[in-house]
Amino acid sequence: MSWTETHRRWQALAEIEALANAGCDELPWNDEYAAIFGDRDELAAALRYRWELNRDAQLDTHLSERVLEQQRQRLVARNEGVLRLLRNHETQVRRPLSVVVDQDPCTSEADRVSA
Repeated sequence: MSWTETHRRWQALAEIEALANAGCDELPWNDEYAAIFGDRDELAAALRYRWELNRDAQLDTHLSERVLEQQRQRLVARNEGVLRLLRNHETQVRRPLSVVVDQDPCTSEADRVSA
């Protein structure tokens, strides 16, 4: 992926996040997004990846539980629009929600599955 394509992709994600924060309930879709992401599932995967990067980067697991929970709540509140889009998309395609906001960010997917 070239720098131009990468920039275009991140710019599209920022636009979609702005739409989500403005109240959009479904994944926005147009010809430009189709050219960038291919299909809605790939767009959802890109949004999920961006959410996970933000979550992992902003939650400092070395803080006390109380402070960590406060940080998590602020992070979820700031990203509620994107999380809503992802929840709604997952519901439409009848897959379990893979965007988990209440779990410890240090717990791996394998640990969650075996629990």
